[in-house]
Amino acid sequence: MDCVSPILDVVTRVWNCTAKHAVYIRDLQENMDSLRNAMQELKNAYQDVKGRVELEEQRQMKRTNEVNGWLHSVLAMELEVNEILEKGDQEIQKKCPGTCCTRNCRLPQAPVDERPMEKTVGLDLMFTEVCRCIQDEELGIIGLYGMGGAGKTTLMTKVNNQFIRASKIFEIAIWVVVSRPASVEKVQEVIRNKLDIPEDRWRNRTEDEKAVAIFNVLKAKRLVMLLDDVWERLDLQKVGVPSPNSQNKSKVILTTRSLDVCRAMEAQKSLKVECLTEDEAINLFKKKVGETTLNSHSDIPQLAEIAAKECQGLPLAIVTIGRAMADKKTPQEWERAIQMLRTYPSKFSEDHQILDQDLIFLWIGEGFLDGFASIDEAFNQGHHIIEHLKTVCLFENDGFDRVKMHDVIRDMALWLASEYRGNKNIILVEEVDTMEVYQVSKWKEAHRLYLSTSLEELTIPLSFPNLLTLIVGNEDLETFPSGFFHFMPVIKVLDLSNTGITKLPAGIGALSFQKLLNSQKLLNAMRDLELWNLEGMSILQLPRIKHLRSLTVYRCGELQDIKVNLENERGRRGFVANSMPNSIFYNLRGVHVNQLPKLLDLTWLIYIPSLERLIVHGCESMEEVIALPFPSLKTLCVMECPNLRKLPLDSNSARNSLKTIEGTPEWWQGLRWEDETIELTFTPYNK
Repeated sequence: MDCVSPILDVVTRVWNCTAKHAVYIRDLQENMDSLRNAMQELKNAYQDVKGRVELEEQRQMKRTNEVNGWLHSVLAMELEVNEILEKGDQEIQKKCPGTCCTRNCRLPQAPVDERPMEKTVGLDLMFTEVCRCIQDEELGIIGLYGMGGAGKTTLMTKVNNQFIRASKIFEIAIWVVVSRPASVEKVQEVIRNKLDIPEDRWRNRTEDEKAVAIFNVLKAKRLVMLLDDVWERLDLQKVGVPSPNSQNKSKVILTTRSLDVCRAMEAQKSLKVECLTEDEAINLFKKKVGETTLNSHSDIPQLAEIAAKECQGLPLAIVTIGRAMADKKTPQEWERAIQMLRTYPSKFSEDHQILDQDLIFLWIGEGFLDGFASIDEAFNQGHHIIEHLKTVCLFENDGFDRVKMHDVIRDMALWLASEYRGNKNIILVEEVDTMEVYQVSKWKEAHRLYLSTSLEELTIPLSFPNLLTLIVGNEDLETFPSGFFHFMPVIKVLDLSNTGITKLPAGIGALSFQKLLNSQKLLNAMRDLELWNLEGMSILQLPRIKHLRSLTVYRCGELQDIKVNLENERGRRGFVANSMPNSIFYNLRGVHVNQLPKLLDLTWLIYIPSLERLIVHGCESMEEVIALPFPSLKTLCVMECPNLRKLPLDSNSARNSLKTIEGTPEWWQGLRWEDETIELTFTPYNK
């Protein structure tokens, strides 16, 4: 025991000295370090003695009462020393005057740091509301959400500087920029720096140990935690931040783009930070431009107001563009800038209104929703995405089943997709009365093109070698120039729904199917074909596609007949495509016709000898489907077809393959059968 007596003596003397008075504050840090080091030496000795005792016990030796008592006393002393160290650290945090700070004791930081901020515009009402929420003892967590650049961080800075700091109702305020991914370790480090937790109590500690250290300092303080730029849930308990409540009167204020994040953070109050009003936007814009520029020409003040309105009240855009225009002192420069702001007008008219359904159809055509087995599933996912985009403020509600995108957000997206990638013509929006040759020449580079201009007078040859998506939005457009669709070899999406055409233009058939003759890759892509929203079309004529596996025809309100084009017909109203000789629908396994209220029958099914799945849904006018053997039919589903009373089944149909016939009991009871034997044969399959 002689080897540890000196250590015990040091620990006991330092402990007694500290316990009596905590010495004087000038010596406290030095004494705490000495106590901590002595305790570590004692623990090392304890481990050595314990190891030797256990080794002797394995040799049938018995420990003495003195040794056993010493081991227990060390454990008890460790608990008491740890308690003293914790209290000492708390005392250092509370009081550390500059005259007594040693090399290891840092000067305490201000309880609330003032953050740099320019004079704000248009935030007074929101500022008052946030301050009211802070004073409400029932509100522990407050969320500020809104689109990027709306002024959320500026608002929270104003609250920090002008309310939290001035009111002195909090003992400490901690500001953390969270960003993504949300890192507990990063947040803990910011808090540690604010609290001046000593390095030796922090280095090499686990996340949980750091959380305990933070919690033990903050639990006795009235705290406000300011979390900026939060993108996902941050677990405050893992960080070590005490849960704010009416007892401790602490607060957490966060900024985020998403209302969902406010909910995930369990905010008791979520406030949306709106864009500026038109007058506020103009005033802020002019402030950023500066009086010198505004007074440099009599026309510039009015042009500045026009430019400010193009920013749609978004502070970030107003400030950025205003600063960029501060040295532009001629009307010509301002007019060019305004034209650039208008380069990307909205695809949709009526204040940029977008129908949810139209948007989802475009996403399906672009291939964004390819991973779903049916259109209904794709539509469900599309609606889910739209709702998410609304919660993060990239979309705004604009009536039932309609959304709109903030113009500045849209312009930024277009910039990222085009000019940022080094080619400003990848996405083009053309909205002028007449087209010039130099404008049309840019179309060769375009991957996606929106046109709302007049096209009738175009006489130059057209070529779209890279075009994937074409959207035409001119309600006065009734026809296209000759050959307009002849050179679109890779087109995927064509939207003519907002035009005045009454029949599909010449060349559409070749556009959709002729490329299959020359491209094995595109041929493979046509194994699954979906046709939807064929507005105004009464007859749908399909080519015979050898490798087609599934066909869906969906939401074609005027469609009355579906035919297979065996004679390469042209000039008829409907979908006409080149035939593919010596091929049949031999590989076609599934047919789904959905929401075709005027479709009368499905006689064209005679060309599908290997049909396995037939789904007929929402075809109110259909009365019967031609009776065929269907030797491979496994599933027949009929829904919402009140007049369909005769099934395409006879005594030879699907005898060895049929597994189920789906339909309501009422519909099944109303079916007409050739004879009772056929009815008895297929009744067991009804489910």
